[in-house]
Amino acid sequence: MRVKDRMRRSLVSVAQSDTLDHALTTLKRFNIRHLPVVKGDHVVGIVSDRDVKKAAPSPFDYPTAEEFRAFTSAVSIKDIMTKEVITVAPLTPIEEAASLMSQKRIGALPVVQEGRLIGMLTETDVLGVITEMMGATQTGSRIEIEIPASPGTLTEVMGIVEAQQVEIASLVTLPAREGARRLVILRLRTINPDPVVRALEARGYPQVVGEFVH
Repeated sequence: MRVKDRMRRSLVSVAQSDTLDHALTTLKRFNIRHLPVVKGDHVVGIVSDRDVKKAAPSPFDYPTAEEFRAFTSAVSIKDIMTKEVITVAPLTPIEEAASLMSQKRIGALPVVQEGRLIGMLTETDVLGVITEMMGATQTGSRIEIEIPASPGTLTEVMGIVEAQQVEIASLVTLPAREGARRLVILRLRTINPDPVVRALEARGYPQVVGEFVH
């Protein structure tokens, strides 16, 4: 899966000359948390809801709404935006984009092709992908098991599951906490994981945890 498959193509952006008041209004109107700052169709900055909240004074500091708006209308986007923008390409693998967001601690990535802004990928979009990859959008069962990190072991586990006539909805592997082992999380298309759990335990896989999930 690539960034282009999940990015938001309906863009809401601002210009450097726009005001803090405009940013506040736009974020609220579209219920979003990030605004790319553009010059033509090129990204020159980005503004987050945190940037806006940090720059905006408390409304209680001003006797009237008109005075508050007068202040926010005097501050330009250019003064509060992040100028060094981290971007991704539309063909970037989604997991690389997620890793970049985690490493840089950012909540959105403008998607740029040949210098032009063509989309936005947010942390909400990435979480949606992870949810689907984990099979969490479907009713079924979840099995968690630790296996040796050796060739053929995962294939054997999948074979044991399929021998019980149970379909695997999703499979995720992670490094285990200790030793040369892997944690395997299976989502199964069945409401009763017990036969699979017993079959795995019978083949020597200890501490198999199975549960029904909505």
